[in-house]
Amino acid sequence: MPHRFAGMTVAEILPYKKASILSAPLEPDSPSWNEIETLTWEEITDRAQQSLPGYKTIRKLLSDRRFDR
Repeated sequence: MPHRFAGMTVAEILPYKKASILSAPLEPDSPSWNEIETLTWEEITDRAQQSLPGYKTIRKLLSDRRFDR
């Protein structure tokens, strides 16, 4: 079963999230939300699996239902 955000970009996902997600602290050397808004959910997941700085946190924040509107 595909993830609920499969095929969506970060910019398409963010309207479903509370604005407070953007103020969550990210690790040093993490990309900004503006830098990743064109990445797809799959690209975020791939980069998180590669342990690139910040992507595990970003994936967790985007998938966390506590931030849903």
